[in-house]
Amino acid sequence: MSILRDAILITWKRNRNYAERMVAPLSDAQMIVQPVARVMMNHPAWILSHLNVYAPIAAAMLSRRAFEDPIDHPFGQKSAPSGDARVYPPRATLLADYLRLHDEALRALETADDSVFAEANPIERWRGMHPRIGDMLVTLMVKHESMHLGQLSAWRRAMGMPRVEM
Repeated sequence: MSILRDAILITWKRNRNYAERMVAPLSDAQMIVQPVARVMMNHPAWILSHLNVYAPIAAAMLSRRAFEDPIDHPFGQKSAPSGDARVYPPRATLLADYLRLHDEALRALETADDSVFAEANPIERWRGMHPRIGDMLVTLMVKHESMHLGQLSAWRRAMGMPRVEM
């Protein structure tokens, strides 16, 4: 196994369990609440929907499978949280999808050939900052997900909920 793979695995596994502990006790109604007046926070429904876009991309890169650029995905980088619950699946579905997609990416990471990390990033617009698949995976599976889980933690605290241990 590569050092890069091992480093990503540590965070990917921890993030999965952290996300599950933060979202599992929430109700469907809580998933879209905006707890701070006049402040649009990324709420749990949007965060899980957004992360569920990128875990399959990580798995596809690791498995050398083609995938679509998520630039215009309804929950991609240009999206914003909606207060309309009908935009999102129920909490149980969102969380189950997150766990399933996370586990699929985990298996892809565990079984990927080491040479995949040095291959060119398949999305041209990402290559300037992340030229290789390994570079992109660090962003998607470590930085990006951790940042959004930090937002979820901040949302929980704004809701008056207790801290969840990593």
